[in-house]
Amino acid sequence: MDYRSKARRARLRLSVLGTAVVALLVTGGVLAFGSVEGGKSRSPHAGPSRSQEGSRSASLAPGGKGKRLTPATAPRVPVLKPKSSKNGIGTGFPHTAVGARSAAVSYWQDLSFVDDQAAERQLRTIAAGPSDPVVRKKVSEVRKLREGVGLPPSGGPPNGMTVTTDVKAVRLRSLDRKGDVVQVWMVFDRYATSAEESTDDNPLKDQTDNLILTWKKGDWKVTAQPHWVRRTAGPRAYAPDSPYAFQDGWREVADG
Repeated sequence: MDYRSKARRARLRLSVLGTAVVALLVTGGVLAFGSVEGGKSRSPHAGPSRSQEGSRSASLAPGGKGKRLTPATAPRVPVLKPKSSKNGIGTGFPHTAVGARSAAVSYWQDLSFVDDQAAERQLRTIAAGPSDPVVRKKVSEVRKLREGVGLPPSGGPPNGMTVTTDVKAVRLRSLDRKGDVVQVWMVFDRYATSAEESTDDNPLKDQTDNLILTWKKGDWKVTAQPHWVRRTAGPRAYAPDSPYAFQDGWREVADG
C-alpha cells in the first residue's frame, strides 16, 4: 500500500477550545506535512525482492540460532540531542550518519504543523538556503491544513491546542557518494491535545514521511531542490516484526 494513499485515509482529531470542544477531522495526507514529495519515488511494498531473499544470512541474529532480525529485535539506534536552538527548533548536529539521522528526527518532532508563521521561522533556520523550495512548500502545506479545518490560512494554533510528533523508526540512505546528502524516512505518531482534553482519542498512528538533508554551513540542512528530489526513492513497508523491513534499513529509535 502506498504510504501517501494510506495517509490520506488517516484522520486526526483536533480539539479546539471555545463554547464547546469541536472535533475537526482532517485528512492525514495534509497533516502528515509531506516533507519531500514530487520525486520519482517507487511505491513502497512489503514483499521481499530476490536480492533480499538471497541475503538471509545478513539478518541472522547473533549466536547463529537462525533467528532473523527485525526492527523490533535489533538494537535501537540512538538519536543525539541538538547542541543549540534557534527560532523554536534544535540545531547543531555532527557531520556523521548518526548526526543526520538525529537532525531529521529532531526537526520532524519540533516543526510546527498548525502555525504557519512559526513553521516559516523554523524552516528558514534549517533550510539549505533562503530560496530553497522547501520553505515555500512546507509553509503552503500548513496553510492548506488550516483552511481544511476552517481556520484562517495564516495564524497561530487554535486556543490551547498543541500537536506532538513522536518518531518511532528511521531509515537513512545517502543520495551522493560522500554521504553529504541523505534521505531519512521516518515512521511517527502524531497527537493533538487541548487544555480541556489532555489526550487525543483519535491520533495519527504509524504515519510515514521523509526529509532530505544536506551538510551545509556546519550543520544538516533541509532541502527540496529538484535535482535531489529526483534521486529519492520510497522504502519498503515498515513493520516492527518484518525481517524485510530490517533488511531495507528500518531501525527503531531509542527512547530519550
